[in-house]
Amino acid sequence: MAGKTNTTSKGHWRRLGIFNPFSPGSRSVDPLKPWKVISNNNVFIIYLSVLLFAFYAFTRHGLSWIALSTSLIASIPVGFAIAFFETQAMEFRRKHRRTGFWFYLLYRTLRITFWFMILFFLIMNIVLWLNINTYETIFPHSLHDFFATRKLFEFLGLSLIISLVSNFMDELHRKLGRDAIFNLVFGKYHQVKQEDRLFLFIDLNHSTDIAEEMGELEYSHFLQDYYYDISEPIARYLGRVYQYVGDEIVITWPVKKGLKFALCIRCFFAIQKQINRFKDQYMERYGRVPEFKGALHGGYIVVSEVGKYKSEIAYHGDVLNTTARMLGKCHDLNTDFIISDWVVENVTMPKYLKVDTLGLFQLKGKQQEVELYSVFLSQKQQDEKMKKRRGLFSRKTTTG
Repeated sequence: MAGKTNTTSKGHWRRLGIFNPFSPGSRSVDPLKPWKVISNNNVFIIYLSVLLFAFYAFTRHGLSWIALSTSLIASIPVGFAIAFFETQAMEFRRKHRRTGFWFYLLYRTLRITFWFMILFFLIMNIVLWLNINTYETIFPHSLHDFFATRKLFEFLGLSLIISLVSNFMDELHRKLGRDAIFNLVFGKYHQVKQEDRLFLFIDLNHSTDIAEEMGELEYSHFLQDYYYDISEPIARYLGRVYQYVGDEIVITWPVKKGLKFALCIRCFFAIQKQINRFKDQYMERYGRVPEFKGALHGGYIVVSEVGKYKSEIAYHGDVLNTTARMLGKCHDLNTDFIISDWVVENVTMPKYLKVDTLGLFQLKGKQQEVELYSVFLSQKQQDEKMKKRRGLFSRKTTTG
């Protein structure tokens, strides 16, 4: 029920890669900064590195446990390094996302290759310094052996393969979604199924006025930046983009996943915070900052694969119709975020969010009235943040 606080252990939050707002001192942490060492999307690079090094060892020495074990020693730190730098490159990607694909691919490949060679060179020096026998290992017998033979080019080729495959997988995941290929290839939805899901509809405010003011081309750039920026918090809170419909985006979760830690609700405020992070860039580029409203509802829906030549996964049911009607009520009720009574009854609301009832409403196409609620950040929480910032500023001023 609303008003309860979640006391789940910190370990669960760390395993999910999700910011825990209930932990002590969490108010001073920005969950949307690149605080994670390696994002969930880049973990596969570590496994890829292990497999490629193992294959390299096998081609040189066959089924030698010495070669395979040394390949493991080298591949794990290399994989971690590549995954780390890919995670930390989010800001560069945002600034240069309209750059040509091949230029960006070349930049990432050269960067990964550089770090790969540096790290492997350090590991190799440590092995030689410790005077470890390198017989049947993937390591050269000496530095001269490394630079004077084709082994250098073999290592370079290996790093290029890791980079190209990881970049390709990243682009595939980003464009099609992590589960889309698996679901289509393995036919998860060839037969019509029922699922229990949550849907969050987010609609850009004053979109018609903005489009007329900016013009079609500039407005399209505006939408591109807006959708690109909000993708990060959606992924962080385990949501999946179902559809982009003009200036509206539809996000979905399986019910159990979305209700756990109130991810489906916190996602909306994370998106607000993300846009606020880039408000200066929006003002400089477009002269305005995107504003939006949202509606959240859940329940049973029907899901199936539709289309012969351009197949996609489609959701149907009363839940989507109800959520769309709820979204239309945001303007009438002068609120940014509306959730249904179904959500309130099933979620444990974080303590930093406040829920107010808006009353019972007869939504278009619904026979029964639906009770709607407004969700917003607690003013007390915001006041505490402001007081803490002022105190920190005062201490800095006094020290200076």
